Amino acid sequence: MGMSKRELKKDLLLEAGLGVMATHGYNGTSIKDIVDAAEVPKGSFYTYFKSKEDFALEALERATEARNQESRALLEDTSLPPLERLTRYFRDYTGACDSGVTGGCFIGNMCQEMSDSSEVIRLKVRQLLRNNTEAIEAVLEEARRQGSLSSPQPSSVLAEYLFNAWEGTVMRMKAAKCREPLDAFLALLPIVVGQVNAN
Repeated sequence: MGMSKRELKKDLLLEAGLGVMATHGYNGTSIKDIVDAAEVPKGSFYTYFKSKEDFALEALERATEARNQESRALLEDTSLPPLERLTRYFRDYTGACDSGVTGGCFIGNMCQEMSDSSEVIRLKVRQLLRNNTEAIEAVLEEARRQGSLSSPQPSSVLAEYLFNAWEGTVMRMKAAKCREPLDAFLALLPIVVGQVNAN
């Protein structure tokens, strides 16, 4: 089943608008910017979205959906031990930032900027980030069951801490355009989780 003409146009608006918002931020993007980028008349925006806020919610959903599929694929790959998967997830995932839109940076930036202006968006962002920490928590629990993790901290707390520290790491890497923050994060990862028989 291909997409209907209506879905294709909505898709086009989301793609184009995401690109603009990733570059100029939520407050720096107008509905006119979105329709200009998609090369559609302004009136047609309102056929698909009630408001810029409504558009941003769908755009966030879309950006995170692709990202969550990728991260799940990395975290649920049982051919690797859980902590190795986790390390790979944090190490490889920062690459998503370079592509701009689907990277966590877009979500992180949107969160910071829009949470002030929109309660609805703030709640949406919380839910999306919660999905990420739950996936990490599941891997930590698996490692704990296998005896490769010795931290006395609950997995939920570790997952929250690691995800937040990693988001900060990604921001630092972007700002400094270097890998050092990631190397430091990865060096401390086994110590934070109390990795057993880390070679």
